[in-house]
Parts: sequence; C-alpha cells; structure tokens
Amino acid sequence: MAYSPPNSFTGGNTLTAAALDGNQDALRVYLHEGVVVGDLQQAKWIQTRHLQPPTFEPFTGTQHGISGHQAGQSIDGESVRLSFCTSYLTGNGLVNAEPAQWVRVPNTALQIQARRPFKGLFHWQLELEHGPDNVPFTSGKNYAINERLNYIAPYIGNPSGVDKTAAQPGQNHPGLSSQYWDASPQAGALLPYTGAAAYGQRDGCVMLSSAASSLTLTAGLCHYSQIDRVAVVNWSIALELYYV
Repeated sequence: MAYSPPNSFTGGNTLTAAALDGNQDALRVYLHEGVVVGDLQQAKWIQTRHLQPPTFEPFTGTQHGISGHQAGQSIDGESVRLSFCTSYLTGNGLVNAEPAQWVRVPNTALQIQARRPFKGLFHWQLELEHGPDNVPFTSGKNYAINERLNYIAPYIGNPSGVDKTAAQPGQNHPGLSSQYWDASPQAGALLPYTGAAAYGQRDGCVMLSSAASSLTLTAGLCHYSQIDRVAVVNWSIALELYYV
C-alpha cells in the first residue's frame, strides 16, 4: 500500500509545525511497517535506525543484517562445491607435531565492524566426509590409519586464537582391511561414509564479548587434521552482536 500523508496542503493553506510533524511521524511508522516510536522507547538497546531489512549476496550466500551476518552452503549431488581440510597444512599428520598448527576452514569466517562494547554469539555447523587416508603407518611419522582424526574448532580473530575446548573430532574412513578405495575401476570408498563412522555432522555455539569502543571482529572455523583429505560438504555460520 502506498504512503498517504494524514495532512494535505493546497494553495493558501497555512503550514503548521504540528501538521508537518504529523506527516513525518506517519511516514516513519509507514517505513517501519507499523512499528510506532513508543514501542521502541521501552528498550534501551534498539533505536529507530536499526529497523532496516538485511542485504543478501547471492554469490557468496551471505546475509548482512542489523545485528550480524550469516552464511552457508547446503547443496546436494553434482552441484556441491567442496572445501577441504588436510593434514598437509597442519603438521603432515606427524605424531605430537609441535606446534600443532590450526588452519582456517575455507569460506567459514565472517567479519563485522563493532562500534561499541558488545556481547555476541557465533553459531556454526559443518557436514564432513573424512578420508579415506590409507598412507602406510610409520612409527613416529603419522597415526595408525584407523586412529587418524580431524578436529574442527571456532576461533576469534585468527586461528592462533582457537578455542580448543570447543574442538570436535571426526574419524578417518576405516575402509575394508587394507583396501580403502575401489581401484578397478576407481569408484570411491568401499564403505559408505555414514556406515563407516567417517561422516561428521558437527555444530556448536560460542559466546564472545568486548569492552572496546571500536573493533573489527573476525570469527570463523579452523581445523587440525591427521587425515590427508577431509571434504567439507555443507556448512553454515552466523555471527550476532548486541550492543551493551
């Protein structure tokens, strides 16, 4: 429905402040989809300028809203765009490798400009397929095939700020005896990932806060892997900040 001002003016009419303010107030309510100013004044954390729709970037699947950002991928079949975790970036699967380097999971970080002290939540979810990694075991060089794990954890700022207490592991595809892939012809793993404990559905939520008056905040997911290839099939992340 189009906006209709409550007060109209024609030639010779006297303009009054009350009439002009009435039109402006009516327009404000119209733009706020019927929310009146009195409803906003009861809560200190919300102001009129916050009432605006989010913007959406279809290429990246990212939605930018008034209190945060969210993004994700949920695609099946041949159209899926995989990201990967790998042991080759995190110590090459060496036993007790130090430092146990944590590396970003591609596409799973958001950045937001905070203008006041805030509290916030970072939500995340991943769907993963682990291995198979059938590189022969060598004592001290890597873990036994059935014991190789991939860890996913959230971080704030960069992976050096990883929250290891929130890390969640996923197990390498165990295969059948020493044969991990159907090699004649090449057809993939001999056991389904869901039936071999190699499928991982991981999710979590961490709380964050800052007393800084201005801050560029980055929150994302990182991994530490003992498996040479872990496919990130689908994922979703959401970062919410609330000014205090």
